[in-house]
Amino acid sequence: MEITQDQQEQLQKLGLNPTSTTQTSPKANLIPLFSISGITLLSIGGLILLKSKNNSQISPSPILPSSKNQNIPSPTQVPKSIQHYLLASQQYFTQALDSQTTKGDNQTIVSYLNESITAASEAIKTSPSDYRGYEQRGKIYQSLLDSQPQLISSAINDFQQAQKLNPNSAELTRQLASLFAKKGDLQNTLTYLSATVSLEPTKAQNFYDLAKIQQRAGLLPDALDTYNHLIPLITDSTQKSQLEIEKKSIEKIVAQNNFASTKPSGEIESTSPTPAPIQTEGNLIQASTSTGLIIATPETSKDISIKNQTDSNSLSGTSTLPSGQKQIILKNSELKSSSQIYLTILSGGKNQSLELLSRSADSFTVGFQSPISEDVIFKWWIVK
Repeated sequence: MEITQDQQEQLQKLGLNPTSTTQTSPKANLIPLFSISGITLLSIGGLILLKSKNNSQISPSPILPSSKNQNIPSPTQVPKSIQHYLLASQQYFTQALDSQTTKGDNQTIVSYLNESITAASEAIKTSPSDYRGYEQRGKIYQSLLDSQPQLISSAINDFQQAQKLNPNSAELTRQLASLFAKKGDLQNTLTYLSATVSLEPTKAQNFYDLAKIQQRAGLLPDALDTYNHLIPLITDSTQKSQLEIEKKSIEKIVAQNNFASTKPSGEIESTSPTPAPIQTEGNLIQASTSTGLIIATPETSKDISIKNQTDSNSLSGTSTLPSGQKQIILKNSELKSSSQIYLTILSGGKNQSLELLSRSADSFTVGFQSPISEDVIFKWWIVK
């Protein structure tokens, strides 16, 4: 069959050489079928080709191999959520605790703890504006402080970041107060305890811890203000009676010495220190330095007291004069020649007058003129 000039031009535009095709494959019949709206259908050996006006070639769809022979790519992995990492962190921490309970080897415990820290760090990276990642990692560090005291700065840093992101959490401010107390930082302990009682104004334990630390620091007007908040929350009659005695003693001391309060009456200071720079990477534990590793679950209800602050270096304290003993000597490095000492009996010694019998450069003696037959618990204050 003859091919017209127009058909030859169309075949050439399609990249086909009608002459070579005819020569190399004489049996390959080229049959023009029909043309609709500028699309020409041609048949070459049974293969249907389509030619449009814009000269673009429309190839037939390829035949796909069967599914079992296909190398199908795996779907894109969905990013893990913060809940995934928090759960993983807690699970690793629980495994570390279990290993400690069952006397597992130290290397295994350290490995679980580091996995727990790493998962908590991933939670922070995944959701940096969510306080829970910082709180989780901070609790891990906090649980290790008895055997790894160098981690206290890391614990404080994480809890500060968590508290910054969740400023209305009394649990976070109390944890920070406890950490600063463990560090021996009086000012920050008072700051975060004050913030805690402001956020949780009906929990007696917070007020009691604050009053106790204020007294030991010699902040008697502030302690008196805290007692005014604390006593209405106490339901136990014995405890309430003892607190009333302490409050009256402080009132007497404040009146005699004309103290000035460090803050307005009735107002609890709640200003928080500026958090340290954010740390998304956790500090892992080195196995070589983890001998004697101890993991302890943090207890939010535990009493808060300043590290290294004892009756021998604080401005107030509680002591006991044993029955049958006439006097007791108390040493104190804060005692000055100009200091005044105040005493109040909390229990025992009914109708007895506890006296300051003598004093020296670094001690004072408390007692009665004659021994009595019961223990006497008393409170003392040093006023500079």
